[in-house]
Amino acid sequence: MNKLTFKILVFALLGTFAIPVAAQLPVSLNLPQVSPKETRSLTIGLTTISFEYSSVAIRDREIWGGLVPYGEVWRTGANANTLFSVTDDVFINGEPLSAGEYAIHTIPNKDSWTIIFSNFSTAWGSYFYDESEDALRIEVIPEEMNSAYEWMKFSFENYTDTSADISLKWAGLKVPFKLEVPMEVTFRNIENQFRTLPAFSWHGWYQGADYTLRKNYNLEKGLEWAEQAVRRERNPQTVGLLGRLQVVNGDKEGGLKSASELTKSWKDNWRAHFSAAEIYKEAGDNKKAIKAYEKARDLTENERTKNQLQSRIDALK
Repeated sequence: MNKLTFKILVFALLGTFAIPVAAQLPVSLNLPQVSPKETRSLTIGLTTISFEYSSVAIRDREIWGGLVPYGEVWRTGANANTLFSVTDDVFINGEPLSAGEYAIHTIPNKDSWTIIFSNFSTAWGSYFYDESEDALRIEVIPEEMNSAYEWMKFSFENYTDTSADISLKWAGLKVPFKLEVPMEVTFRNIENQFRTLPAFSWHGWYQGADYTLRKNYNLEKGLEWAEQAVRRERNPQTVGLLGRLQVVNGDKEGGLKSASELTKSWKDNWRAHFSAAEIYKEAGDNKKAIKAYEKARDLTENERTKNQLQSRIDALK
């Protein structure tokens, strides 16, 4: 048998067995799930918190102590692990949890629940749960609800700039915990943006400085950012914000100098007089603040703005 004949024979044999072998391989269909996959997401500050889970229904079953036994580790949903992810370091009920993705397991009991954040997030359910892989465990008190919640949900409530209440709700029960994002985490995210495109214009520096003033947080850094904004463009907005931050950082003389610049350099601009009034108000000089607000009111042609400025004047008087 020559080489050519041998190769033809080999290919013929492979073709003969290929179909039966392939037919025996287990290939699963992608079918609709009884327990649908849900996602929940919220951004607190600049930190995103997300859940991904398969919701499960009551379907006239006894849930607590029945379908979900007391005292045993539960996958907290259906099908694969319930996933929890957070883009920054946070606190859960006052305990630190690093940025990352976690599997959530729970141990339900009548009077208290254990919520577990596991570092191993790719398991199927809780069958292979290993306590040594815990990133965090917290104990919480379940609360009865009037609503049955036929389908299990994770919900977010009571938002603030730095926190949110999170609850698992199902079968007449609410299982709550609090997530907190430290202000320094949000501030660090803002600060890092000045290493990107916002650093090239005054707008970004102005926005960052204004944020520190509105939140009364890290005002020294806010002053630095306001100075950067003024270096890039000197206008009624940047000089006005600089003046206010000078005052709150203890440089009242510098703030009043900025106010004087506003009223002289942009004497026909109502925004300049408004900004000067804000500086005077911050410095505690209500008399000069009223005068500057009145000048701004007289210069603007917008009736709504006139009314808003008059309200500020009335409040100071």
